[in-house]
Amino acid sequence: MKKNDLILLFGVLLLAAVLALVFFFTGEREPALTADIYVAGALWASVPLDGPIRDIRTPGAGGVNVVRVGDGEAYMLEADCPGQVCVAQGPAGRTGQTIACLPHRVLIVLSGGRGERGEVDVIAG
Repeated sequence: MKKNDLILLFGVLLLAAVLALVFFFTGEREPALTADIYVAGALWASVPLDGPIRDIRTPGAGGVNVVRVGDGEAYMLEADCPGQVCVAQGPAGRTGQTIACLPHRVLIVLSGGRGERGEVDVIAG
């Protein structure tokens, strides 16, 4: 391959990567309906996101987390883990989003959007 061919190939690959990242990060997701809270890999609670704001204390492995749920979103309000990364993640409200506290083994998975109700999608027809 010549030098110009390599430059063209690199440019096309770079453009494809940028477009894929833009699509991935700006793709529309449905608003979630529930927050599934897992502790140590097991489902601990499934909480609806609609309704008033409420705080849920979750026992983690070695600590306690407080999850705030309501008004269509969920986030980790408090955690006594060392890094506080889960608290810094901020609110999540779209299907498929997750919030994780690795030291306490607590995982929040948002689910229940339109795509999870068994509806036919564009590809299936």
